[in-house]
Parts: sequence; C-alpha cells; structure tokens
Amino acid sequence: MQDPPRPATGYPYPYPYPNPQQPPPTNGYPNAATGTAYPYQNHNPYYAPPQPNPRAVILRRLFIVFMTFLLILGLILFIFFLIVRPQLPDVYLNSLSVSNFNVSNNQVSGKWDLQVQFRNPNSKMSLHYDAAFCAMYYNRVSLSETRLQPFDQGKKDQTVVNATLSVSGTYVDGRLADSIGKERSDKGSVEFDLRMISYVSFRYGAFRRRRYVTVYCDDVAVGVPVSSGSGKMVGSAKRCKTY
Repeated sequence: MQDPPRPATGYPYPYPYPNPQQPPPTNGYPNAATGTAYPYQNHNPYYAPPQPNPRAVILRRLFIVFMTFLLILGLILFIFFLIVRPQLPDVYLNSLSVSNFNVSNNQVSGKWDLQVQFRNPNSKMSLHYDAAFCAMYYNRVSLSETRLQPFDQGKKDQTVVNATLSVSGTYVDGRLADSIGKERSDKGSVEFDLRMISYVSFRYGAFRRRRYVTVYCDDVAVGVPVSSGSGKMVGSAKRCKTY
C-alpha cells in the first residue's frame, strides 16, 4: 500500500523580482518600495477639515486693500510734491514810517505807514491770501493792529500792499515806556517788530492746499528822535522771515 503524499513544508521558492533596482526578496515576499510610505486617509465619514472664519478672511482682505491704497496714495503725493515743490512766499518790507509818535505818562500814540511786497516764488502754483492780520510790536508787546484785504497772486507774481496802523493813548507798562524813551535818546531811533498772519492757499489745477503762514519782520529801526514825532525806516528794504 502506497503512503499518501505529504504536504509541502518550508518557504516558497523565491521568484525573480521584476524591479532590477530593488533588491530581491529575502523571505519569499516582495520588499516594500524604498522611500514610500503607506498613504493614510481619514475615511471617517463624520470627519470634516476645519474651515477658516469668513469674517476674518474678509477683514484680512479689506486690510490688505486699505494698506495698498494708502501706499499708492502716498507714492502719488510724494511724486506730486517732488515735481511741483510748493514754496512759501517771499515777503519784503519796502518802507515803514511813523508820525505823531509820542510816549508819555505810560501812554503811546502814533501812526505807522508801511509798504509790504509779496513775491510768489512758485513757477507752477498760484497763491491766494485770505484776510491777513498785521500787528506792530515793541519788545513783544502789541502796540497796534489791522487787517489786510485778501488778494491773489499768479505764478512768479509780485504784489505790493500798503497798510496803516495807528494807536492813540494806549496804556503800556512803565518799563516799556522807559525803554522806548532811552532808545530814542541814545540811538535816535526805535526798533519795531512787524507781524503778519494769513491763511495762504496753494493752487495747482484742481489741487488745493491751505496752510497757515506767519511773517516776521523783526528789529526794524525807525529814525524818530526825541525832538521829533516823525521818522522813516533806517536803511533799505528788509526781507522778512516766513514760516
């Protein structure tokens, strides 16, 4: 009687591996591809990836648009001012005279007649002066004030403005009255300070820029000795400072 065949035992015979760049299997099973990983996917039907907040996305986009707009606007203004270059007007005090000037018993009286020349240095912009405030000072104390009429200036234009300031029997401090008297007796002249304040509009096509301009004409000597109540400005025209 012939014995039944026994089942085969041991490892299967290694077969040729189709990929020549990968080493053959050592245990009868193909090796895993080098550098590969098992792809993992969440197959949970209840899983949902987190969604961004719509409000935060809108705010972020609005912020980016706003910053871009500011950057472009700043660049346009920078280029504009670089080309146009607005400059403050040049102001000259052509003449200043005083009449009926008297200081006694801590009271000051007098009349000042002045001529001021405004020059527009801008070759591409015209200027408009609002009603300017003009005042006469001595040692930072206001003696008289008036207002000038508004006027316009074209490009590279010049305008001459005449003004009159007067005061009659206004009270001043005793030290101020003594200082004026001493200056008249020692120098034969008195140094006054002229102040002018105005809003000036710079115009270039549709562009408008309005700014506050202050004019200082300090230490303007007027020859008015003690024996006379009248006098004129000492020297030639004086250039004032503008801010």
